[in-house]
Formats: sequence, structure tokens, C-alpha cells
Amino acid sequence: MKVNRTRHGHPQQGIVGACLALALCMPAGTALAQSAGMANLLKHHPSSQASDPGNGQREARARAERHRAEQRDAERRRVDDRSSSRLSPDERRKLRKNLYDFGRDIYQGG
Repeated sequence: MKVNRTRHGHPQQGIVGACLALALCMPAGTALAQSAGMANLLKHHPSSQASDPGNGQREARARAERHRAEQRDAERRRVDDRSSSRLSPDERRKLRKNLYDFGRDIYQGG
């Protein structure tokens, strides 16, 4: 059986040529964003760190503090989940009995 190599996928030269032609035809300032995120990336605005050299350190401290706060909240939630999900042996026995009675009533119709 004969195998046609160009059938699956695009030839690489065509892709490179098309990208190069598109880049050459489009002027540098006319890039149109197709999403809000890309529009934000394409905006030409001065860097905020260039105007204030200590800005990077403040942002890093703020990120670290947010991270520590999230870790504390997660730990609190874990402790709360552990304490609320543990039942005493009497409570477990009572729940098991109630489930047994409930199942018996459903299946026996009584």
C-alpha cells in the first residue's frame, strides 16, 4: 500500500511562510486583540516598577502575606473539618441503629 506523506498534517514550509507573510503585511501598531487579556498585554504603558524602585519589594511582601493568610485559612478549615467530622462511639452507634431501622422499614414496609 502506498503512503502519502503530505496527507496528515501541514507541510512545515507552508506554515513558516504563512506566518512570515502575515508578520510582514501587518504594521506594528495595528495589532488587534481578540480577548480582554490580549488587549491588556498589547497596551503600551510605562512600567510601574520603573517609576518606583521599591514597588517590586512591596508587591513581593504583599504576595507573601496573602499566601500566608491563605495557608492559615486552609489550616483552620482542616482543623474544623477534622473536629466536626469525628463522632463519639455512642453517636456512631446511634446513627448505625437509625440507619438499620430506616432500611428495615423501607424494605419490609413496616
